[in-house]
Amino acid sequence: MSRKKHKKRTQAWDYAWWEEPKPSREGLLRRVEPLVAQIRRVDEVVDKIAQGEGRVADLVGLEQILVQPIAVGGSSRQPVTLSQPAGVRSALSFIARELHLEVQAVDGQYPCYLLCRVSSGWDSPDAILEELHISTVQNELFADSRFLVLLRNGRSRTFLRMSSFRTELNKHLAGAAGGDADDEACDDILEAVAKLVLDAAWYEDQRLPFAVADVFHLDSLRLALELVGFILGSDLYHVAASLRDDEDIAGFFEHVHKNRPLASLLRHLQCRGAASLADLETEAREVFLDLNQAFSAFMSTTGVLRGLEGLELYKIVLGSFGNLETIADREHWTTRTEDAVQAVEACSKACLERLSGSVRE
Repeated sequence: MSRKKHKKRTQAWDYAWWEEPKPSREGLLRRVEPLVAQIRRVDEVVDKIAQGEGRVADLVGLEQILVQPIAVGGSSRQPVTLSQPAGVRSALSFIARELHLEVQAVDGQYPCYLLCRVSSGWDSPDAILEELHISTVQNELFADSRFLVLLRNGRSRTFLRMSSFRTELNKHLAGAAGGDADDEACDDILEAVAKLVLDAAWYEDQRLPFAVADVFHLDSLRLALELVGFILGSDLYHVAASLRDDEDIAGFFEHVHKNRPLASLLRHLQCRGAASLADLETEAREVFLDLNQAFSAFMSTTGVLRGLEGLELYKIVLGSFGNLETIADREHWTTRTEDAVQAVEACSKACLERLSGSVRE
């Protein structure tokens, strides 16, 4: 992956205005370490309670941890407490605008924490770039692996979870560079991918088919849905102009988030532009209808799980959505399951070939 220099945020509003240059990632981590240490203490107590080993004394200790003052951002700042999340968020914003603390409830009683770094460029989509700490005991915070809903600036906003790619991207960049990966380069690529591709390729209505695709290993269906979403949700001329001389984004889909058909389209846009793809959107709309029909037929299949043969698959999925991986484990599949999976995958592969043919022409 030969890296193009993306526009830097050297003068953006994502760090204290009197600091020059912007604090490094290591500097941010040092400043939030007291907060992370305190959250870990809370997590230990909550984990103990969740395992049924808690006592009344643990609840008393938990309350004491929550009200204990923490120095975040240096001794010159007013101490904050975990019992007042708004004060913690204010202290974090003083350090860097990209820092965010999300606090949610487990079983309506115990706190679940996510400390992360988010995109802060004025023209970037809402995206999580790195997860600095996640509580071990969680609620439905990660119900959809692609998105997280965070309370940001007083309102709930949906963020693309680009942080899930960070480890693999770092490995790839380190391998290409023959050394350690550049954290700023990683941030730039994740933001560019979110802005130009995944902000269009991913949308919340895909949650059901993506979850089903994960459980039943419908890999081609997932690739096709992402590709169609990108084609129909993007300004391909703008994307083509932004990709000029940029190897990073297509390389990301080749080596990190492996979607080769999408990577091929991005290479085409980079090299030949969008003018040669006049019929691609029309083809994508037809493919989208075919994919919907194939998925509907799959969901209407009966006899796909042992012990639940009399139920259509959609009833099983909707009735046990939060526990679908266990209910639909491969050991419970029948021959009808295998046939239904092969049918929807064959349709998806044919749809990908149709779109690839439109790109090659």
